Amino acid sequence: MESLNRAFDKAFLHTASKESLRDLLECIGEELRCDRISIFELNMDRTCDNTYEWCRPGKTHLRELMQSIPLETFDDWMDEMVAQEFICVRDLESVRQNEPDVYRLLHSQEVNAVIAARLAFHGKNIGFFMLENPGEKILEEAATIMPGMRYILSSLVYSDHLLRRLERVGYLDHLTNTGNRMGLQEALEKLDPSKPLGIVYCEVLGWTKDDHRLTEIQEEQALIRTGEILQGLFDEGTTFRVAAGEFLALLPEADQETVEFETETVRRLFDEHDLLVAVGRLHVDKAGTDHDSLVRQAHLLAHNEIRALTRAEEMKHALMTETLSDDEIAHISLYRTNEFFRQAPRYFSEYYDESLLTIVVDINYFKLYNDIFGRRAGSMLLEQVAENILAFTRAHNGITGYLGGDNFIVILPTRERHEEKLNGLLCEMAEAMHCPDGFSPALGAYLSHDKQETLVVMYDHALTALQDIKGSYVDCYRFYDVDHYRRDRESKVLMLDAKRGISNGEFTFYLQPQVNEKDGKIVGAEALSRWINRGQVVSPAQYIPALEKSGYIYAMDACIWDSVCRWIRSLIDRGIRPVPISINVSRIDFYFDDIAAHIIGLTRKYGIEPYLLGVEITESAFTDNTDTILEAVNKLHEAGFRVLMDDFGSGSSSLSMLHTVHLDVLKTDVRFMSQDAYNSRAYSIVGSVVSMAHMIGMIVVTEGVETEQQRENLVAMGGNFAQGFYFYRPMPVEDFEHLLMDPGKIGDAFAHGMHVGENHLKFRDLIGRGMLSDTLLDNIIGAAAVYKEADGARSLMQVNEQYRMLSRKSDDDLSDTQDAVISENPEEIERLFREADKYPFEGATGQVTVHPAGKPQMRGIRVFLLYSCDHYRLYFLTIQDVAGKV
Repeated sequence: MESLNRAFDKAFLHTASKESLRDLLECIGEELRCDRISIFELNMDRTCDNTYEWCRPGKTHLRELMQSIPLETFDDWMDEMVAQEFICVRDLESVRQNEPDVYRLLHSQEVNAVIAARLAFHGKNIGFFMLENPGEKILEEAATIMPGMRYILSSLVYSDHLLRRLERVGYLDHLTNTGNRMGLQEALEKLDPSKPLGIVYCEVLGWTKDDHRLTEIQEEQALIRTGEILQGLFDEGTTFRVAAGEFLALLPEADQETVEFETETVRRLFDEHDLLVAVGRLHVDKAGTDHDSLVRQAHLLAHNEIRALTRAEEMKHALMTETLSDDEIAHISLYRTNEFFRQAPRYFSEYYDESLLTIVVDINYFKLYNDIFGRRAGSMLLEQVAENILAFTRAHNGITGYLGGDNFIVILPTRERHEEKLNGLLCEMAEAMHCPDGFSPALGAYLSHDKQETLVVMYDHALTALQDIKGSYVDCYRFYDVDHYRRDRESKVLMLDAKRGISNGEFTFYLQPQVNEKDGKIVGAEALSRWINRGQVVSPAQYIPALEKSGYIYAMDACIWDSVCRWIRSLIDRGIRPVPISINVSRIDFYFDDIAAHIIGLTRKYGIEPYLLGVEITESAFTDNTDTILEAVNKLHEAGFRVLMDDFGSGSSSLSMLHTVHLDVLKTDVRFMSQDAYNSRAYSIVGSVVSMAHMIGMIVVTEGVETEQQRENLVAMGGNFAQGFYFYRPMPVEDFEHLLMDPGKIGDAFAHGMHVGENHLKFRDLIGRGMLSDTLLDNIIGAAAVYKEADGARSLMQVNEQYRMLSRKSDDDLSDTQDAVISENPEEIERLFREADKYPFEGATGQVTVHPAGKPQMRGIRVFLLYSCDHYRLYFLTIQDVAGKV
């Protein structure tokens, strides 16, 4: 108890609730020698959030990832905490069997022992707290320590909870969950007047896909979606709704370049979501104190953009309406948007005991249907679909409305909660619509059990589900998924954290060497981004998708490019000979900058030769923005850079790209061969890629090489270079520098652009160029034949003239029964074929008896496996023209 009292004394030196709570957790953690203390508060939707956390130095903070945890995870613990006040678990393995959800959650956080207690005020549960990995003495004294700690923490958490509620009421816009004008005023007053400030001002005009005269519900949806986009991009507490359709985002201490980048990102995201929003930006070197003037300036800049946007939309609307005759307009006898949202709540007021199933309907590729069959046919389809939806809705005691375009809304009362039956109901509705083949309906659905939930919220959830399923040929419906929403939320949190990490210089690069396949010498390396977040290396798989989705991948990539060039310069200055380093360029990067000019500028800035920098572009990027990328590739080539196509074979346009784009290096992946070490089809694919690349003068780098067998097979194919764990894993720069300083580990072929194997004789190339006639080949190879093996039987498929003579075959008969080579050497032939199965590249070698000119002779024979599948195998057999008497 002495340690706890000391913690309380320290904590209450402060009077502010938040400071007291944070200080108390720190003091408790230090005195009780815990790894982590976490406070979880309950939400209305039966989830809980980790609102406060203290961690021992060296431990990773997890609060941002522990949000919206389903309360079901802790159901058993909550019941036990109500009955016993607290829970003490000395060994986490003891709960593994009975409470697997709790076990998985805590085990992932490296918790071995834990003490947990509920937080309650005046009998009302408000959450719980946990002490993770406390000392053995604390575990023994838990019954003495926990009651006092529980009382103090409950009081502070409840007090803080009330303050937060009051703040939210005063500073929050309830429609969009952004701040309001009062919140903006509060945020502006906290700014440092001597520091820079950026402002992004947005004025919402509506949806680009709809009539420019918006309905009330469409206006609300446009505002809600705008708020979501801005909150997803900017830090918490920096976005505000300042008028009916106007939003503002503050960027404290941001430079002009950052403000410009953020503005372009906002515009791109609005465009992707079909939102028509005017955006203005303002940057000042000093925030000063006349904040109203700054806001007015930013508003004026946004307003100037409105005229151009409005004119463009009005022209589009006029063009559409002028071209529609009366018989091309769909006549649909359903509630229109505003009327539906007025009538629906009244209609369902009598269904007290039933849940409500909200379904938003869209017809896939309806615009294409109009283009193919004409607008009159499209209107007839809409009228028929409307009638079918109305009939289905009436049969299920529901109500339906028409939202415009090809969108409908349906709400059904239901007592059903079984997932399989609800899925069946949606399938039944999709079939009842009778849409033509190729233009299937897409249904987004949301099941609400909460009578307090508004129709707008239900509609928005169903619309979110629809966005996930739209355009799919496989599925026709999707339910709103709380877990999916939570993952999106976590992704946004991670993205904001990564954005902060970019600003704080937390992103660096590791290097994975690229080697000569034959001798393993290093000829180059690939720079791979790494995020060092709070001392831990974050996997790129966690942050790359979030950054690409938001557009911040460009900011990260630009940071990595600069770091790589600066490092190469430092090598040269220290007298260390560099090797070429390839940097990755995302398809998103091309939307934000002139990539060629940027990279050329970096090499000039740091004074490094272009051949030391390779530019890797994924194959999928070439199909996204072809003209821009072609122009960038040409500029890079003219400046002396190597251009690599990454992930060759993963997209759909590889061959056309090889013809169109001037590339130096193809990067393909050995995963084609990872499933079956001797899959001849897989090796044929990779071998063909290597051969094709060499034929057109390109280098090949094979990624993902992990075994000696893979390396040997690639060498046998005549490949150039490899990259993978078999040779080296990605490593910090310091480790790579140690390799560079060992001359025995460094090759120079890649550095000078020389193609390994250019002087290597390749029969495939000679044959392809028509340099070898059949007669010349026969004389080089000797007696040769192709055999097929299927269902235990072996048959002769093709032979050349020399083999025909040895096997005594006639010109028109290749049946197995008269094959002298097989019939006279059955055991040896069987051994050779089976050995060839094991070693497809080396083949099998032996001796057989043949009868040239009627005289028996022993000759050398080789057998190779050419092709293998489930039904048959093909073998190539050659007999040497070296005689030996029997």
